[in-house]
Amino acid sequence: MQPSSILITCGDPAGCGPKIITAALANFKPGKQRVILCADRPVMEAVKGYKKISSRIELIDCRTPGINKLKSGAPSALSGRASLNYLDTGLKVMDRLGIKSLVTGPVSKEAVAMSLPDFCGHTEYLAQKFRVKECVMLMVAGKMKIALLTRHVPLRDVPAMLKPQLLIKTSTIIKNGLRDVFGLSSPKIAVAAFNPHAGKDTFLDREDRRIAEAIKLCPRGVFGPFPPDTLFTTHNIAKFDCLIALYHDQGMIPFKLLGFDQGVNLTLGLPIRRTSPAHGPAYDIVRLGKEPLWRPTWEAIRLCAKEY
Repeated sequence: MQPSSILITCGDPAGCGPKIITAALANFKPGKQRVILCADRPVMEAVKGYKKISSRIELIDCRTPGINKLKSGAPSALSGRASLNYLDTGLKVMDRLGIKSLVTGPVSKEAVAMSLPDFCGHTEYLAQKFRVKECVMLMVAGKMKIALLTRHVPLRDVPAMLKPQLLIKTSTIIKNGLRDVFGLSSPKIAVAAFNPHAGKDTFLDREDRRIAEAIKLCPRGVFGPFPPDTLFTTHNIAKFDCLIALYHDQGMIPFKLLGFDQGVNLTLGLPIRRTSPAHGPAYDIVRLGKEPLWRPTWEAIRLCAKEY
């Protein structure tokens, strides 16, 4: 059974969001599903191809003040306010209509922070809105699934965050998400080490000994820690249902090397299903007048719409 409604937020209107959403929806076949898009009407109507899909979706015009002054291809306080306006409007619509499926277009943390200084990303913002203490970024590209134990924090702060409770909670959320979204009843999950060669028998092993002890307390099916220089290979991607990276770039570098053209960010732990393309607003592509990559957005919509 598929969800009856999907809500999409445009993301940063000065970035690639309007174009990639238009192209993705042109290639998405919703059937009887209701597709609602939160954006500014003038922004969407300026996109080539939007007119062809406009009859198949419901546009909620968010009427961001000053949107007619928007300059494409760069972050600004206006584009940040618009991004947040789309998201907040969308969440209100979801609450009013009981919608449980959300696809978010890419935003710029820098742009949003110009009006909301504490903003550090969609994931954290949604967790706060839904009053969820722990949620997980699961990056999906085909059969490859990489979860992040810590997210948008400086690398120097990561060692102090590698506490057993965090890994136990994260692996539990991942296991439940893999079951609920992908139908995997007994998933195999591999955890990366923090240090080179997993820190075994060297002076670098403090963090990895802590992780190894935490894995013993995790749900059944969690293994590691494994050396990160060999964990993120096609062999292990096929061997395990999910790989856990300890910090942002440890997971995102191999993920984007192997799955950038179809990568999706799936947030686990929320009371809704939320997906987004696994890339940013691509201001440089917009400035150059090039066509941005729309397949990740198409994959995000499909993953949000599909019941496994």
